Amino acid sequence: MHLLVPTNWDTELIAPLSQLRADIQIYGVLPTSLLGSGGSGPNIPQMTIEQAEEYIKLAHSAGLTFNYLLNAPCMNNMEWHEDTHRELLRHLEWLSNAGVDRVTVAIPYLAELIKCQFPHLKLEISTIAHVNSVVRAKLFESLGADSIILHTNVNRDFKLLRAIRDAVKCELGVLTNSLCLYQCPYEYYHNNTLGHASQNYNSLNGFYMDYCVTRCTLERFRDASQFIKSRWIRPEDIPIYEETGIDFFKIAGRAMPSEWIINATAVYSSRQYQGNLGDILYVPNPKIEYAGPTSPSIEITRIGSPPKVYIDNQALEGFIDFFKKQDCLSGCAHCDYCQKTADKVVRLDHPEVDEYISVSKSFLNDLTSSRIFLAKKY
Repeated sequence: MHLLVPTNWDTELIAPLSQLRADIQIYGVLPTSLLGSGGSGPNIPQMTIEQAEEYIKLAHSAGLTFNYLLNAPCMNNMEWHEDTHRELLRHLEWLSNAGVDRVTVAIPYLAELIKCQFPHLKLEISTIAHVNSVVRAKLFESLGADSIILHTNVNRDFKLLRAIRDAVKCELGVLTNSLCLYQCPYEYYHNNTLGHASQNYNSLNGFYMDYCVTRCTLERFRDASQFIKSRWIRPEDIPIYEETGIDFFKIAGRAMPSEWIINATAVYSSRQYQGNLGDILYVPNPKIEYAGPTSPSIEITRIGSPPKVYIDNQALEGFIDFFKKQDCLSGCAHCDYCQKTADKVVRLDHPEVDEYISVSKSFLNDLTSSRIFLAKKY
């Protein structure tokens, strides 16, 4: 079994991961860089280049390989500036010298550049590149992709998964534990905000408002069926994907504590889990600590912690079979399968949910009304 596992740069991760019965490649990125990544800088532990080099050596000594993320979806056109382009090449040269085994990108030009000038580096295409069709998979393979992480929206489209497998020779992977909304309308914007926030030339020094996560989290708690519609994969269903032709499985969560990463990896490695599936699913649920002005002289502070979500994994036995023939892309509006499943397996503390929804809506209202930016004028 091949697993792609997140690292938060904690050296205490290495030994436990190396002892699992799986072929494990870890992935990570420095807090900020020229290229950026699909995660914001402040959520990633601070690391120097020298510390990263030592970490990669430690991983190799334990029999693990290393995948470095270069998967921001946009460089703000800085890749075309001569000075920045030279810096880009120096960054790639550093990765090569540091012994990185594979790099993950979302920008097609970077894929070609890397394969042209650093052909010894294995090239992986990020799920952020939205490879969701035979055509896109073939195009990225023609640019030099050694592996592709398919977009999460296709995780339960088995007809399409088989078609992509038949069309390309490169390795194919899927993201196992994302709780992002199915067909999320905020995704493109969110990936861009995260990418720019993690780039070291960002004019706001990494600051951004996580409007997207707040909005999608609100949608989940207002409609529990969204917890089921998200394209996560149960550990017990890994064999079905292997039979379909999927080569490796990526676990999200590089901003999570080491104990969580080890547990999620062990669960997927064992292909079984008895308990709350929510324990191993990942989404950056925001904790809102917001001071909202109610008048020129009065402010109130409300704190909303994301409610605990319990998803009964054992009650989901056989859940995936429905999707082997279902066309969700065109039939979702006329189907209640996920709603009925949510009614059976999802448990929430409704007073906590109501409070969290209230705080989230207040925060979003102050964003969209510009009140949060113009508070001093009220």
